[in-house]
Amino acid sequence: MYNLRYHVASLVAVFLALTVGLVLGTVVAERGTLEGQSSTLVADLQKQFAQIQKDNADLRSGLERDRTFAEDVVPALTAGSLDGKTIVVLVNSGRSNGLSAAAKAIETAGGTAIVLTQESAGMGLDETIPEELPALLGGSFVGEAAPASDAFKDAVAEAVATELRRTGDRPVLDVLLKSGAISSDARSDFAGVDGCVLMTAFGGQPDDLAARVAGALGVHGATIVGAEATSQVTGVAAESVDRGFSALDNVDTPQGSFSLVWLLAGRASGYFGVGPGADAVYPAVTAGG
Repeated sequence: MYNLRYHVASLVAVFLALTVGLVLGTVVAERGTLEGQSSTLVADLQKQFAQIQKDNADLRSGLERDRTFAEDVVPALTAGSLDGKTIVVLVNSGRSNGLSAAAKAIETAGGTAIVLTQESAGMGLDETIPEELPALLGGSFVGEAAPASDAFKDAVAEAVATELRRTGDRPVLDVLLKSGAISSDARSDFAGVDGCVLMTAFGGQPDDLAARVAGALGVHGATIVGAEATSQVTGVAAESVDRGFSALDNVDTPQGSFSLVWLLAGRASGYFGVGPGADAVYPAVTAGG
């Protein structure tokens, strides 16, 4: 009896040992498989990441080559397009986004850029009206006090546009310059302007009085282009289109420089750039220019 019990216990112990061994073996095998799969997955991800890094580096290099090519080609394409033309650039104080690019594009194309900088929204006419200004505008405006009426603002815009389009004395502009409402980088004896680049905005909003000046210039035959830079959305491009002007929203790029000159030269019209309402990134170039 003792021997039978001993054998039964031994057999049970053997089977238990086998069971435990099988379980442990399975766990170890599965763990080894999982570790192998994990190692393979990590290796694959590392390969993919390395490929993505290479693709990004190739893309950056390609984009840099494209930009360099555009910067080299645009001056050649636009050379002479604005020969003999004077273009006024209307901007607000503190404007740096796109201004230098616009002026450079004009000058490179053979034109002369005149920058008129508005020091405050609406030329400050809602706060202060320069003493001499109402008399220069004449009629019912004599004695006009701030805030300026819409009719007074229209009269100012018309007077400024008329003076910008001609040579000679510019009394209204002189008063606005003297009062500090605007400032200029040019002497007062510049030639009458042929075109206008509208960029004026305050607080992220297009300036209404500057747009009125641009509109009056357009009525007097000047070519009007609303412009803003990709680095700062001001709404000037979209509002310019609403007012019937051509516009671009990427003036700080080679494509924008090309578009600006093409629009000012009358070789294209419309809205160009990268905004949702743009007709194209830049105007089409046809054989013969």
